[in-house]
Amino acid sequence: MQHPFLKNRNFIPYITTWVMIAAVFGFALYNFYGLTWQTALIDSLVFNALFMGLGLAYWFNVRYSTFDKSQLINQVISHLAAAAISILVGVFLFKMIVTPMVKEEYYETFVKDSMPLRGALGVLYYAIVVLIYYLILYYDDLNTKSQRQAQLETMLKSSELEMLKSQINPHFIFNSLNSISSLTMIAPDRAREMVVKLSDFLRYSLGKENDQMNSVEDEINNIMLYLDIERVRFGDRLKVEKEVAENVKDHKLPNLILQPLFENAIKHGIYESLEEITIQLKAWKDGNLLKIQVSNEYDPNAVSRKGKGIGLKNVRERLSLIYGVSQLVEVSKTDGIFTIRLDIPQTIADS
Repeated sequence: MQHPFLKNRNFIPYITTWVMIAAVFGFALYNFYGLTWQTALIDSLVFNALFMGLGLAYWFNVRYSTFDKSQLINQVISHLAAAAISILVGVFLFKMIVTPMVKEEYYETFVKDSMPLRGALGVLYYAIVVLIYYLILYYDDLNTKSQRQAQLETMLKSSELEMLKSQINPHFIFNSLNSISSLTMIAPDRAREMVVKLSDFLRYSLGKENDQMNSVEDEINNIMLYLDIERVRFGDRLKVEKEVAENVKDHKLPNLILQPLFENAIKHGIYESLEEITIQLKAWKDGNLLKIQVSNEYDPNAVSRKGKGIGLKNVRERLSLIYGVSQLVEVSKTDGIFTIRLDIPQTIADS
């Protein structure tokens, strides 16, 4: 770790602090010890400049020693020795430098009498500077641990998102292959057409699989491919209406997030009814939210088809992981209409 007061511009606050200490020190010499202002200024600047330089050296005693309970005694001895040596050096250099600079007769006697006080002040300087260094090390260690934890959480989140996303394609392929299988005996031509459309759909989906986010327009185009595949099987029974505002087509949403909604609409709409079923898709913006709503007619009296519940659970978990908010999926059933609405937060960049 680089010296905290010598990197970037951190030396400016360090020097500024010592200048303020020197000003207070000189003021005290002038007012309480009767020194002339010139002598007080020279004394204060020389003494505090020396300990400012020594303060920079204290870092190495802190940085390159391990703070461990088992080594506590060694740490205390090390600091006591460093403090004693630095104070002796500082006081000695101060006397050697300042005595020739000040010609007043009384000043040499004053310097000799003030040595114990200067030594005590040196101990105080050492203790404060070393404490600041330990606080810096503690903060740096805490910051490093926070960064590592954030990286681990990001990696975990990414792996969870990839796991959830990987559930979608196999789930869809399984359903599609079941549909193709049922058509091969009764309508081979439609089965063949469905295979071709499935190939186009997968080609598109695999091309986007590394993208976490997708535009509304691309996602809806992807869904239209999926619905084309299902229309091969259900024909005119499957109707789709869409109402997408122009100002949201470039907005972002998680890749393949809409597919489970339409799978759910087909599963609980067309599979459970012999009538024509209309699926409605709406997309609009409300403040900072992209709202996407998928509605379909369903028969409340029909026996619901059981499944593994991958679809809506997958959508909820992905949105919760990506945006850190759990209430982004709203489900309602009213008058034979099943509705799912997604609230997708949009950042300034996305907008």
